[in-house]
Amino acid sequence: MKLNSIRISTALGIVGQNGIFSNQGFKSGDTVLSLTGEVSPNPTRTSIKVAEKEHIEDSVGNFINHNCNPSCKIDGIKVIALKNIKNGEEITFDYSKNEDKLANPFICSCCNRLVS
Repeated sequence: MKLNSIRISTALGIVGQNGIFSNQGFKSGDTVLSLTGEVSPNPTRTSIKVAEKEHIEDSVGNFINHNCNPSCKIDGIKVIALKNIKNGEEITFDYSKNEDKLANPFICSCCNRLVS
């Protein structure tokens, strides 16, 4: 089930860079989003790993940005709050803790290291 508690908007005011932001508060441990969509054995630039050799293309989840100090984690098909999230805060997860290998490695803007 998808929750109506998030919105897609420009991340940190940067045009062309989207993110997911909460429309309500969440407590640590709450389910923020349930991922749905097409499942593939191979990662793509926008997929999220939900199980061994299962990557899901979720129409909202594909806008969740990486952060080394994330607000959420991926647990199967659920995006779970790791800490209390206030209304308006960005929903993020640490790609390196979820993905074995990224389809598009990048230099992290949090810590300036290669996330692959």
